[in-house]
Amino acid sequence: MKLSKYIMLPLVVLSCFACSDDDNASVKNDMIKKTTAPAITGEKIEFAYAMGATEGTVIRAEATASIAGGEGTGFELYSWFTARQTMVVNGVTYNGGDDVPIQTVKSASTEGATSTAEMMETVDAHYITPTTPFGTEQTELIAATLRYNWVVPEEAKGKTFHITFTATSSNGQQVSYRTPDYKVSKMDMKRLIEMGNGEACYFSIADMAAYTREEVETQSLAGKIDFIYNYQAQLGGYDYKHSFVSPATDPQFIALPGIVPAGATNSTPMEQRAQVHDAQLKGDNPAVYVDDIDFETLDLTGALDYVLTLQKDDSAFMKTADGKYAAYIYVNNVDDSGKITISIKRYPLN
Repeated sequence: MKLSKYIMLPLVVLSCFACSDDDNASVKNDMIKKTTAPAITGEKIEFAYAMGATEGTVIRAEATASIAGGEGTGFELYSWFTARQTMVVNGVTYNGGDDVPIQTVKSASTEGATSTAEMMETVDAHYITPTTPFGTEQTELIAATLRYNWVVPEEAKGKTFHITFTATSSNGQQVSYRTPDYKVSKMDMKRLIEMGNGEACYFSIADMAAYTREEVETQSLAGKIDFIYNYQAQLGGYDYKHSFVSPATDPQFIALPGIVPAGATNSTPMEQRAQVHDAQLKGDNPAVYVDDIDFETLDLTGALDYVLTLQKDDSAFMKTADGKYAAYIYVNNVDDSGKITISIKRYPLN
């Protein structure tokens, strides 16, 4: 069966990417790395792997990572096509332009660093030939674009990784594609941490966690507290609102008397940023990210040890007083009842 007989929607991207390692083989492959965000421990890095046979069918795909991925690494069971018009697939209605899932993988497994996808023998003909009405005909699976996810493991932090994809056809031919080397960030990240005025208002960058006063005192955490969240509409006749203060800052900038626990003495340099957004912490576009280089070049010389009047989507760069970490704190949400939700990226400085 010749590939040229079909309108190959799953493989139209191939002309845009680098060539396969064997342009004369009867099975072709290519890939694109879909994830643009920094590769941070626990995050999923998504690839689209396209393969097609000019003779026979595609029967298997493999992905071998140079570093074994974490839990969740492997191929997905479904490929996707774009609906040309409103259609119903498996009881779900899709409109024209929507991405529609269709199962192309019979079974998927991951053992160590290698993930395997055993392909379906046939699929709905609409996936291969969009002019064929969906649900009317089955056809041999001569091409598919699979989604492969590599979950960043802790042991990969600060290293590079690559993936080698291999496609096998029913006539026994194979073709492989080795990705470039990709850098894994040294950062750690934690999203949507809730803090409350006089409640869980004590934050440790080292722990990436907010604590209550009771937790600070019973767990002897005072020395780890880098900033305290305060809320008050005004202070001294000026707008104060949602603010971060170092335990050692001038008391005139602390809205709540007695809020600093005994033994908390850190003076944390911090610099407020109003237009620095991060899609990983914000949760949507634009695809702009704080990355390792932002911390490696961070200069907080002359920075204050407090930031005042924070609003939703504001942020602040900080460094711990002991010089171990730099951090980027993003404000996801504020509530004038005295609550704030933040997310953090943390970078080790030594």
